[in-house]
Amino acid sequence: MTRYAFPVEHCLPPRPATLSEVLDAGLLLFRRSFIGCLPWSLLAVLLGQLPSVYLLSSRQPLALDAPKDVAWWALMGLSAIGTLFCWIVLMLRQRAVLSAATGDRPSLAGDLRHALRCLPAALATLAIGAVLVAVGLVLLIVPGVYLLVAFWPVLALVVFEGAGPRAALDGALQLVRGAWRALGITLLVVVMTLMGLFVVGGLVGFVVGADVWARGLLTALLGAAFQPLFIAFGLAAYADLRQRQAQRSSSASSSA
Repeated sequence: MTRYAFPVEHCLPPRPATLSEVLDAGLLLFRRSFIGCLPWSLLAVLLGQLPSVYLLSSRQPLALDAPKDVAWWALMGLSAIGTLFCWIVLMLRQRAVLSAATGDRPSLAGDLRHALRCLPAALATLAIGAVLVAVGLVLLIVPGVYLLVAFWPVLALVVFEGAGPRAALDGALQLVRGAWRALGITLLVVVMTLMGLFVVGGLVGFVVGADVWARGLLTALLGAAFQPLFIAFGLAAYADLRQRQAQRSSSASSSA
């Protein structure tokens, strides 16, 4: 058990949760942590816009297939690293909300230091995981889809359990053993929900009109809300996987 272990027992009951329980737990965590997470989700949105802002300011085409200069690639790297750092901070701030029930009140400064320590392992884990998923999709599709779902909790293993890249990827595969279908359904429902909200946001943007700044502000606000929401659902799913794993271990001990 690490100092930054996720308080699973304060997120879900000590048994396998239903889909609605996981979604309810994620939504509750999002609501309770939204104010504290908002500055970091806004920062993540701003960092994500850096490459586009550079292209606009230097009058370069926004098309992805257009050639890009070295400065753009540098900003893309900075944007990716900075956004990942913000995601880790969001995870830790949401954990802090649950930990308050135990009397443990992690400080923001402590969470920032821990996020910096986790960042190299998180980058390596996501990079390796992305390569494995891509290879699986290219070769047979099904292995890629399996890994895409199975690797959803890898960041939680890095941040809350101090796992390195290999341990996080292997640990995720162990976590989803016997629970991949439940996790896949949860991920599908979460993605469809967020896509539906984005569609609603797009319709609102259409009503706003062709004003670029108004649409940009709306996009930023939606992104700032959706990032902590997706992370909260992911943490609830991670808590459910941990509860399921604990039950399997308990059943195995009882039958031994």
